[in-house]
Amino acid sequence: MNEEVFNYINLYDLLKYENSNNYKFISQQKKLCSFHYDNKKNYKKIVENIFGLDTIKKANIGLKDMPYIPVDLFKNYDLFSTKFENIFKIIKSSGTTGNKPSRIFLDKENALAQNISLSKIFTDFTLLNRPRMIIADSKNTLNNKKSFSARAAGIIGFSYLCRKPEFAFDSRMNLDISNIENIIKDDKTKNILFFGFTYIIWLYLLKKKLPYDLRSELGKKSILVHGGGWKKLDSINITKEQFKEKVNDFLGINKSINYYGMVEQTGSIFMECEKGYLHSNPLCSIISRNPKTLKVSGLEEIGITQVISSLPTSYPGNSILTDDLISVKGIDNCKCGRKGVYFDILGRLKASEPRGCSDTYANQ
Repeated sequence: MNEEVFNYINLYDLLKYENSNNYKFISQQKKLCSFHYDNKKNYKKIVENIFGLDTIKKANIGLKDMPYIPVDLFKNYDLFSTKFENIFKIIKSSGTTGNKPSRIFLDKENALAQNISLSKIFTDFTLLNRPRMIIADSKNTLNNKKSFSARAAGIIGFSYLCRKPEFAFDSRMNLDISNIENIIKDDKTKNILFFGFTYIIWLYLLKKKLPYDLRSELGKKSILVHGGGWKKLDSINITKEQFKEKVNDFLGINKSINYYGMVEQTGSIFMECEKGYLHSNPLCSIISRNPKTLKVSGLEEIGITQVISSLPTSYPGNSILTDDLISVKGIDNCKCGRKGVYFDILGRLKASEPRGCSDTYANQ
């Protein structure tokens, strides 16, 4: 990958938000679109037949006018813009029985970019620096070292940000409370990241209250970061507020941060602010499009989510039209003080298959 296309180490510092229409972010997207156009025939056909090549060459083009591809293409085609021998890792999305998973091809440079991005976004929202980590999952989730599930990729990605991760469950997804006690009793442990996928936490961790002394210590030292599986919780009418209340009641943790992300753009996550909204950030943005016309939706209107990231270089995933529904609440004026787009994810298009970003235990 040419350094002009992607400067991994300094990119986050270069993309400081002055406003929601950051010209450096737009310039980066134009470079990525051109790079993938030159290196992937399938992507080239999409650009030429739907958008036109001149689209990405216009000097005054905005983010909303740049090419994007539907997320389902990653299920049906092997899309990568690097040589196959450079593929370092393949990440698969979760999928229900009978449905193909997405396959995302990463070279080492792109994997490095994902780690750096995740670290910067994580630190900005949590203010944690190399905390201890408790993973609400089983070590068995990481069995395949070459081809990772979305769930495994999330665990590995967040583990890189922490010290001495411990798994909360055994191979049968039974709580191993001794692992939690070991971290709590360590005098050197000042801060703890409790991490897991939303549905896994609800189904396996929030079955029984932890002992009072553990809840008390976790409340003093821990932040819960979770994402994925909301579609299953929506189906049983569990709200974000109910989830947070039960986390506080059963685990003692009073700071719970949700995030929105997907295997097709690993590392480009949208985290929840103090006011309860998901946020864009200097490395990834978001657009809402009308489900019928695909024109950009207005504030508070329900639209289809388009996710845009500066990270995907080994595959053409920098701008993707998903099947998630979104409501954009505002731009640059969230009461939390952060710039950019803030929004809610509302579910999934009815015609879409009911997959989530976390592959649940039942689907392993």
